[in-house]
Amino acid sequence: MRPGGEVSAKMLTPDLAFERCANAAAAAAKTFPAFISYHVSTHVSAPSLHRRRDVLRHVDVRTADDTAVIQDLPQGRNVLGRGFPITPAFDALSYFTLSWRVGFHMEMSSDVHDVTPMTFDDPTKSTADVVVFRLLQYRAEYANDSSDAPAGKTHITFVPFDFVKRAVKKPDSTFFLSDVIIDNATDLPSTVRFAGGSDISFVVDYGTLAGHWLVQHAHYEETLHGPLRVGLLHVVADASYDDFSFPAQPPDPRLR
Repeated sequence: MRPGGEVSAKMLTPDLAFERCANAAAAAAKTFPAFISYHVSTHVSAPSLHRRRDVLRHVDVRTADDTAVIQDLPQGRNVLGRGFPITPAFDALSYFTLSWRVGFHMEMSSDVHDVTPMTFDDPTKSTADVVVFRLLQYRAEYANDSSDAPAGKTHITFVPFDFVKRAVKKPDSTFFLSDVIIDNATDLPSTVRFAGGSDISFVVDYGTLAGHWLVQHAHYEETLHGPLRVGLLHVVADASYDDFSFPAQPPDPRLR
């Protein structure tokens, strides 16, 4: 869709545009450097309590298995864990499980695991006269600000079908794909958004540095419920990444 809502005759269906983006992301994930070092500043807050905390860390991560050496800055603890809060080598267009916890004292832990790349066969390569492609769990549409300009951004919105939502066993801890914004020059996602129960919002923003497609910002928020759903606490975690480097050798002996 061109700016202003005009549809291009040459535009792919939103389903197919998403498929190509997911395939591009899966291919990019195969080319991540073996090691990534970075600095991450994570702002954690509970607005209703007027409580906030900044978590500053230097992280060295081995991308093959997301094993990381985490240094609390300026001179805090040094531990072995997972890329905090999520590894820059995370492909949000994959099947995954997110564990993200913000405690009452603004302490924070996070972990992305069971990551399986999402890939599709390209129906445009079929010899059939008519090819129909449809996402099985979502209704996909182009947003009004979507553009098919070569230097523009394609914006696809997603709404899960009712039968999918009804099948969820834990609606308060489940989120669904909401928006994907694609860089038309690369077919890679620049922003991936999820939304779900308990006011969950999970957003991952990407950028390209030294030819590598990497997470450069992540945002998570949700409303925590007390026993029997008594009491509410809305918590937010917002992480910005910088100072990237790509060591050729393990930057720490524990990553060998």
